Amino acid sequence: MVQAKETMVQAMVGHVLQHGVADASLRPLARAAGTSDRMLIYHFGSKQALIAEILTALGKLYGETLDAQITARAATRQACLDQLAALSRSAQMRPAMRVWMQILAAAAAGEAAYRSVGDTIIGQLLDWIAAHLPVGDPDPAGAAQTILVMIEGAIVLDLAGRSDVADAALARAFAR
Repeated sequence: MVQAKETMVQAMVGHVLQHGVADASLRPLARAAGTSDRMLIYHFGSKQALIAEILTALGKLYGETLDAQITARAATRQACLDQLAALSRSAQMRPAMRVWMQILAAAAAGEAAYRSVGDTIIGQLLDWIAAHLPVGDPDPAGAAQTILVMIEGAIVLDLAGRSDVADAALARAFAR
């Protein structure tokens, strides 16, 4: 049963990456999972719990992608920022970033499940970034926060068509 549930979640993750989470409704998610909307509620308890499980799986997938693409600590804070920004802003990550923006928009609208999942994903990202900063970094938590804010801002600027502004800011973020 756990295996079947995990298989359904992975299928629905693919659906959400393709179609987004903003319009995720039970019937299309059930079709993607190869089951009925009633069975989804049976397995997950509620639509909110189902969406939370899908979003958690998306966060895990993002972390796995980071681990696969960036395997070593960076030599400098700027190198860490550059690597993470390049991956996060790549065509490969565009579907995940689109869903991430939808999660943030839903959290901003006060939807508790999205806020909770967003908080969890942000915590995981901060930990991941801190663990990939140079050994002996004097303030890994602070640097991780700065890097995360820079990347999030760059993604928003990319979406607004101003990658030039993002590129310029990222290039000089730690150049002091």
